[in-house]
Amino acid sequence: MGNFSRDTFDRLKHYVGVRLQQGVPLIDADWNEQEDIRKFELQTFLKWFAGSGVPSGNDGFRVLAAPGTTNNFDIKGGNGTALGAGRILVEGMDAMLESTMRYTSQPLYNNASLAARWGVAVIPPLTTPAGARVDLVYIDVWEREVDSIEDANLLNPAIGIESCVRLRREWAVRVAQGALALPAAPAGHAYYTLARLKRPAGGAAILTEHIEDLRTMGINLADLAAEIIDARGMKGSVGNRLDESLTKGGQLRFNVVGNDQVRAAAAINESKILFSATGHDHSGGAAGNIIGANGLEDSAVTRAKLDLPIVNSGSVVDLAPDSSAIQLVQANVSWVSLKRIYMPVIVITSVTGSGTANVSHDLLYRSTAGRDTFDVYIRIKNESGGSELVDLAWYVYIFGEE
Repeated sequence: MGNFSRDTFDRLKHYVGVRLQQGVPLIDADWNEQEDIRKFELQTFLKWFAGSGVPSGNDGFRVLAAPGTTNNFDIKGGNGTALGAGRILVEGMDAMLESTMRYTSQPLYNNASLAARWGVAVIPPLTTPAGARVDLVYIDVWEREVDSIEDANLLNPAIGIESCVRLRREWAVRVAQGALALPAAPAGHAYYTLARLKRPAGGAAILTEHIEDLRTMGINLADLAAEIIDARGMKGSVGNRLDESLTKGGQLRFNVVGNDQVRAAAAINESKILFSATGHDHSGGAAGNIIGANGLEDSAVTRAKLDLPIVNSGSVVDLAPDSSAIQLVQANVSWVSLKRIYMPVIVITSVTGSGTANVSHDLLYRSTAGRDTFDVYIRIKNESGGSELVDLAWYVYIFGEE
């Protein structure tokens, strides 16, 4: 560890700079606080105004199948250069991967001595699932101190000692086997989900069809600004645009939205919808059945076609009148990258006793850890005044991802 006199940085003091005075010595604490202020300002800006994910024009840290291997996968990098590296932004910290790397080739993989030296958890080998299992792949980003013992170039040859140590940003791709949500990150670490592995029972190989990419792509503040301007046309306020872009009947006013594809002849109109004797024909082959005279046909819309994965499910047995049950759906969901809608479904399996079952349900969101994360619960209640006992099953789907 470096030899420092003291650490004076306090983010709650709202300092934005350090001013050197003449006639006084320059000490390490002032120098280091100036660097901490600069770093905090940059990372906070990126975290709150850019978010976490992969920048435009990049495909860094994509989880790929590794053909011919078992319990292994590849992590996509770049072209071998610093400028062409694969990149990902995690809570304001930029992680880089110059070239594609195998999961088992990471320095911390099965390396307990290195993990102990760095003070972090080792990366364990993956296991073959005995039953169908969902694994969550995520990146762990943190920073550590490097001195001249590790990097001899830090020795100043003019004086024969190291004048300064360095901070190095590290990352590790980890897997939470059988987990639906990220584990809690240790102090100084930031976690971000990369992919979900849907592994079949006994399947040691991780195939492309088992990998569901969860990264947010195309992070770019300039592109975001242009998109907002296009979407709102000449209106300077999103609120004003929403108020004035629709007619009283709910139709979009002509030329309010700025993108050319929704203007004039490019907009959807009746001439672009095929009418037939049996109704509007929206046949899509494997993508879905037609909307006929009687509306949606069987299997026109399914959970699989909507890509709604189950985040949790369970059952409640013998729910008495005026009683309720609360079940945990998903824990430690980040406030920062929230882009999901939970869709609960309740199925009554049996009713015993006299009376008519009247079951209601709602979702509860409980914040934890100073509102950095929250937990999701489903609350189910039998609101009947009779004496019946209700047995039911519940499912919660998720629409959208982090």
